[in-house]
Amino acid sequence: MMGESRSAQELDPLGGITARLLVIIAVAVAYVVAVSESLNTLDQISTPAFEVAALLSFGAAGVYYIRATSPFRAPFPRLAHAVVCALSLLAVLFNSLAQWGTNEVVRDDWAPVTLAILLFTFGSYIPAREILACTLVSALLIGGLAYLQADTFAADVPAAVFAILPATPVLACGLAASVFASSLVRSILDWRAAASAPAAADIPEPPVHATASHLVHLERQVLPFLQRVSTETELTDDDGERARLLARELRTLMVLDAERSWLMRLVHQTTDPQRYADRMTAAERGYVRAVVSHLRGSEAFKGDRMRLTLDGTRYEASCTIAVDRVAGSNPRVQLAPYIAVGRSVFDSVAWRLDGDILTVTLTFDPTANEEQQ
Repeated sequence: MMGESRSAQELDPLGGITARLLVIIAVAVAYVVAVSESLNTLDQISTPAFEVAALLSFGAAGVYYIRATSPFRAPFPRLAHAVVCALSLLAVLFNSLAQWGTNEVVRDDWAPVTLAILLFTFGSYIPAREILACTLVSALLIGGLAYLQADTFAADVPAAVFAILPATPVLACGLAASVFASSLVRSILDWRAAASAPAAADIPEPPVHATASHLVHLERQVLPFLQRVSTETELTDDDGERARLLARELRTLMVLDAERSWLMRLVHQTTDPQRYADRMTAAERGYVRAVVSHLRGSEAFKGDRMRLTLDGTRYEASCTIAVDRVAGSNPRVQLAPYIAVGRSVFDSVAWRLDGDILTVTLTFDPTANEEQQ
């Protein structure tokens, strides 16, 4: 099914931000376990260089994992999953080689346990099938290495038992993470289906704030004039001339309003000569409104100086939002949820901070919404 090939983070980017704290804690706990068990089993280590290499490999896997779960890199890259798994399995191999021929107790080998801890946190970032694949490969490698060392273990039991024992925590945590990922994706898809039935055709347009709007003109100029003349006993020539002038202005403003896109009503300094804003999907429009609202309401930015520029080709357009930052402020933490969510809505989302100017660039396909126009 299509849902099984997608991760929970792709469907719920904000959930990935929350889960990142668990990843950081898990990596820290796993590395403490690795170091402490290495010190406790020094008498079983025949090649210290391999043990150091194992600790370095696992440390690199943990650091890379934390880095890849950053909301600014969302969704979690498939390549990152392969790198984390490969480095962790390399740590398993080095840990076994460090004790080759001198390993007496398989239960105190730290590599399988630490790998199991990492696997347990994969559910929010990686599709269930990929977690299951990594789990099976890891279990086979760990079991195979233990089987080959069976002659050196102190306990007198069949070699198959030694193969199963270290692989059990990896299988248990990996299967649990796979089931969790699958159930989480299904629940999110079910919630989306329920929330979108019946689906709204589009997000309502925001209130018009432009002082040149015909609605504002109607409220400030035309209605007061009509209220005044309704109380007069007779109309003068000046009243007639004033009425004709107001009518001409109202017609002109109505034409101008009709030619302005929803985005131009939202942000006055908008450049969109090819009207790409009108070809955005409902989700893309909603996201742009959310970002603009955040930038205007945040104390870290000068929302009144916001500029939007849309440009591109028939099949690829970009919307660039530029806004001045208040000196000394750090918008990175505030922007993280918006960047993560944006990457599930737009083809790509990029941001940069040049001096005191924040620029967010959103890339999308202008033809994606043509059937809805």
